[in-house]
Amino acid sequence: MATSVLHPAIFFDRDGTLIEDRGFLHTPEEVFFYEDAFLSLRTLKDHFLLFIVTNQPGIGRGILRPEEVESVNQYVVQRLALEGITISGVYFCPHTREQRCVCIKPNPYFLLKAAEEFGVDLSRSFVVGDHPHDVETARNVGAKGIYLLTGHGEKHLDELNPNAYVAKNLKEAIAYILKQDVLPSREVHEAAEIIRKGGVVAFPTETVYGLGADAFNPLGVARIFEIKQRPFFDPLIVHVAHLRALDQLVKSVPSIALCLIEKFWPGPLTLVLPKREEVPEIVTAGLPNVAVRMPKHPLARSLIEQSGCPMAAPSANPFGYVSPTTAEHVRDQLGDQVDLILDGGPCEVGVESTIVSFVEKAPTLLRPGGVPLEEIESLIGKVEVRLGEEKVSAPGMLPKHYAPRTPILIHWSKESLKVYQNKKIGFLAFQKAGNGLQRFDHVEVLSRQGDLREAAANLFSAIRRLDALGLDLILAESVPEIGLGRAIMDRLRRASHTLPQ
Repeated sequence: MATSVLHPAIFFDRDGTLIEDRGFLHTPEEVFFYEDAFLSLRTLKDHFLLFIVTNQPGIGRGILRPEEVESVNQYVVQRLALEGITISGVYFCPHTREQRCVCIKPNPYFLLKAAEEFGVDLSRSFVVGDHPHDVETARNVGAKGIYLLTGHGEKHLDELNPNAYVAKNLKEAIAYILKQDVLPSREVHEAAEIIRKGGVVAFPTETVYGLGADAFNPLGVARIFEIKQRPFFDPLIVHVAHLRALDQLVKSVPSIALCLIEKFWPGPLTLVLPKREEVPEIVTAGLPNVAVRMPKHPLARSLIEQSGCPMAAPSANPFGYVSPTTAEHVRDQLGDQVDLILDGGPCEVGVESTIVSFVEKAPTLLRPGGVPLEEIESLIGKVEVRLGEEKVSAPGMLPKHYAPRTPILIHWSKESLKVYQNKKIGFLAFQKAGNGLQRFDHVEVLSRQGDLREAAANLFSAIRRLDALGLDLILAESVPEIGLGRAIMDRLRRASHTLPQ
């Protein structure tokens, strides 16, 4: 398969960013570039693809004609070209916000379109503009947003997310961009070369660390099973960095699935779809479907993009054991069996992705995870729930999974624990240090604030710490089964044991 290297890009709003905002512009004669525009933009040469994305609601209101907007855009591109600055593409939305079109900011419609047409790596890209919607547009695809105080910037400053980066002008914004580490590191290039040669690399995602190989290289995928000692009847999730990779993997994507993709990708959501014949059987365990997701972690996206192939990747741990959420966990569990471990820091979400299947008559939840069921149903309506079945139709569905070596219980009573009298017992608490049943040798609290998101992020690390203490038993406290609580309880049930009779 040919390697396709994607490029970082910068998407500029037009009015108030590159040129002065003087209202609705009908002719090129009304265009005035900011004084620092040419000199600042020249510094980006050979580093980024450059685009203009502009909302032009004057068309929707009947104030402007499309050809007038086109003439102004064309003039801007030509004038920049004379200064040695190449604009790869110009996109404009002709609608008003009341018309609720698919292309108006903060919907990243045009960013995704540019990524498809020009091979843009959105995770290493930037959106620069003078409206909070520009920053939101960037956030919606994992890019970085930069807010300018030029144009309408001062006017809308109080509407801006307090964590957004604010620049006084275009020069300052570009100086900031050039300081960012957006080009692939030496380690990513090395890891990508390993993947292309059929090797296996451990890498971070926002959920857990994955163990990845080229999804179209059966020998490379077979090494994943060998390293994990994973049964071959358990299928793998294929990770992609871009929507166009779906054409390589699946026959079709239902419109209802596209709704979830637009909302939750990149992110912790896996979709099960009918696979193309080219997808190796070892990836899907012989099933006619393939599980696909787009991770949000920029290091994961960069690795996939530089490798030039979709990556089959389960969690980077021995089969059935606790999933790793740091690079150190991977080293402890797999050692030198992996060709390379990319360290991207602790995982943000901490539990695996939610899996929704679109091969049944209705959308079906096969595994709860990082995207709560409630958020999915708010977008597409009722979703059937099919958990704990013996038939394996997607990754992570085996009844015993994520188990520590130390027995863990989620259902117990003081009477039932008599068999463990004088034994070393640890307690995995949701919010409080103990429940009064007895003294514990060690306690791990998932979230003292009772925050389910924090609890999910801490779950596997807390279990791992308890498992390393040489305890005889771990007692786990139930959490509310709402939102991410459903995923936490699913993992605890799969990891749990039963008391000896």
